[in-house]
Amino acid sequence: MKHKLYLPLIALLFIGSCTQAKEEQQVKQDQQLQQKQQAKQKQEASHYKYTGKIKRTYFASYNFSGHFDVIFNGVIMTRNRKDGVTSGIEDLNPYIAKKGLQKVTLMLRPLDAKSKIAPEDVKNYFIDIVYTEDNDPSAVHKVKRCSFPAVYKPVDSLVYTWTFDADVAYELTGFTNSSDLSKEDPKQLLAEVLEYYKHVHEVINKGDAKDYLQLYQKSREREMISMYMDEQKQKEYLQKLEKRILSSKGFMQPLEDYRLLIHPNGKLISLIKPDGTSPLYSKDSEGKWKRYGLDLHRVKGSHKFEVY
Repeated sequence: MKHKLYLPLIALLFIGSCTQAKEEQQVKQDQQLQQKQQAKQKQEASHYKYTGKIKRTYFASYNFSGHFDVIFNGVIMTRNRKDGVTSGIEDLNPYIAKKGLQKVTLMLRPLDAKSKIAPEDVKNYFIDIVYTEDNDPSAVHKVKRCSFPAVYKPVDSLVYTWTFDADVAYELTGFTNSSDLSKEDPKQLLAEVLEYYKHVHEVINKGDAKDYLQLYQKSREREMISMYMDEQKQKEYLQKLEKRILSSKGFMQPLEDYRLLIHPNGKLISLIKPDGTSPLYSKDSEGKWKRYGLDLHRVKGSHKFEVY
């Protein structure tokens, strides 16, 4: 009888021991996989073979008011729908696929739909294209001032496209393999894009930096390569992203008041609020906001979106 009583207990202890061993083994395997993925990501960017020795980083600088969109190579880089003067410096390299001709478009009109732009004010609206070499911010080189041609009577709006040659030391895929979304059903696109935004919203709200970095992996690699980040800068960049995600844990605000935006190139898609900003943001207990950009595209032949 004693043997019969002790046997189940021994079996349970044995099963528990095996389960614990399996769990420990799984944790170890997960840690090893994570380390391999991190090492691979570092290698892909840090060991990238640049096509030239001159490492130029291009920027667009602006400082004016109004209802405007700055479009670079078919991508809306920034838009404004707020009162007052808006200034900014946009990194252009992540949207420069290779050296050669690049396009900048500025669409502008007064915030007050009843107002017009006076001829003498046209000169106040311009974008300066500049670059630095080898990530040296102390030496800024001018490329081009994108200013509107003169007008001779008040106008409702201004739209113009300028070009400039960029000399970058890399070559990326860009949107070559991306599908044209402008030909698809907007309602279906909205449903799919919203689902992706909800997933990213949940990931950030959980403070899951690992999943966030995985979702944005290709985007991060493109940025690190195009901005010529060395291993140390890549490390700092990734640590900064992780810290940002953790600081938004539990503070993500509801996804609301948005609409679908297909960028002029037809290949990039996002959700935006009426003021032109992303509806993906956090607001912590101190009232500090952190907004997260999320641009999606779909590779030809695929039915799934991914972060660009």
